[in-house]
Amino acid sequence: MSSSRAENALLVAGKTLSVAMMVAGFLFLLGPIVIVVISSFTSASYLTFPPPEFSLRWYYEVFSLSWFSRSIVTSFVIAIIATAISAVLGILVARALARGTFRAKAIVEFVVLTPLLLPIVVLGFGLFNLLVTLALEGHNFVNLIGGHIMITVPFVVRSVWSAMAGTDITLEEASLGLGATPFETFRNVVLPMARPGIISGGILAFTMSFNDVSLSIFLTGPRASTLPVEMMAHIEYSADPTPAAISTIMLAITLIIFAVTSRTVGLKIFA
Repeated sequence: MSSSRAENALLVAGKTLSVAMMVAGFLFLLGPIVIVVISSFTSASYLTFPPPEFSLRWYYEVFSLSWFSRSIVTSFVIAIIATAISAVLGILVARALARGTFRAKAIVEFVVLTPLLLPIVVLGFGLFNLLVTLALEGHNFVNLIGGHIMITVPFVVRSVWSAMAGTDITLEEASLGLGATPFETFRNVVLPMARPGIISGGILAFTMSFNDVSLSIFLTGPRASTLPVEMMAHIEYSADPTPAAISTIMLAITLIIFAVTSRTVGLKIFA
């Protein structure tokens, strides 16, 4: 009897500890975000928590900043272009890795997925030095697109590769056997089956590109600069709550993207 009670006590203690650790993890991850969001509604002239009074003052201030409107458009355009190109490249590479049999398959996989293994700061510094060596550092917009493609392609490849690896190859063989061309089979059979992976990879790629600062800080310049980089520059010289308001706006945009995804195709595509 005493042994049974001891086991029950240990079981309850283990469950309590698991719940406590889970709650602590959520607080650790979400606490700073909640503080930033609340601080963005302060009426003070400096970032403080809790706010002395709530106000929309700094949201009005954000939309009056010339660099905000310019950089957010640049970030959107770069993210859209980089995501579109990454989607095309990612689908082709994932197709080759999922169904292809060639000698350099392991090398292709290593090269494509390497950006996931290396710190983005290292990639940015290396890409910057390469551009300086080639005297191409002045093409900021093109450099940003190229850099963002480099770090977003792996997300698309992994998502689409997983989706294609789990599809039934006999459906492709049946399509070919019924007279469809390889391109028609790819368009009408392969792509629809890989649709969840394509969508999830595209969303991850867009989010990664739009919010990136570690790579972009090495590639921006007077001709093109992204919103996260402009925010860092503003924080360096000013302590006002403007960055908190911008961060809240970016958080709202991200939540809207996932809400639309949930309503249209469902969040199961990320599973």
